[in-house]
Amino acid sequence: MEYKVNYISIGKVEDVTFNNQKTKKTAIFKEPFESKMYLSKTGFVEDQQQYKGHGGPEKAICFYSKDNYAYWNDIIDRLPKYAIFGENITVSGLTEKDLNIGDTYQLGEAIIQVSCPRQPCATIALRYGIKDLVKRMADNLKTGCYFRVIKEGDVSQNDNMKLLNTCKPQLSIYELNETRYKDSSNRERIEYILNHKGINEETRDIFNKLHKRLS
Repeated sequence: MEYKVNYISIGKVEDVTFNNQKTKKTAIFKEPFESKMYLSKTGFVEDQQQYKGHGGPEKAICFYSKDNYAYWNDIIDRLPKYAIFGENITVSGLTEKDLNIGDTYQLGEAIIQVSCPRQPCATIALRYGIKDLVKRMADNLKTGCYFRVIKEGDVSQNDNMKLLNTCKPQLSIYELNETRYKDSSNRERIEYILNHKGINEETRDIFNKLHKRLS
């Protein structure tokens, strides 16, 4: 299976004043690069992240589905064509329901793997001046996700994502979000997630905390 990559975007950390009030450092405003760029274990070489919770080997690439843009069109004024939530790759035909933990894809010369759901942050709400935007992303389970890089290499704007392998048993980003945000008292489901070999340390910590609350 091959999926259309609409845009690949990168950004630099800069001081941004939101709503003429709050100034903070952020790299949420990303733009497509020209030609090609090297994708390393920690992300595109010219991309930056401001906070510890963003980036790193487990969050080398931030993904968001182009299919989700239609939902936000009536909520966000002047919706951008790309990187609406600061994602690196905007892709058609793949949503949270299709992306399973551990699935691997070819992207240009690189091989990337689904690592964990994205946890939306407050900067997203500041960007658009919508106080409950993070909650809306969680409530609608349209969070996007992160990829780790298995094999480094050059990536161009003309490269699409090709599915190489689906991890079994399947555990989708949607299922993780649904359990966390909608069904957090489901002990059986939480234990299934905790026993899945593909979840990373951060995801395990989140669901361990949910599990302890049920004890």
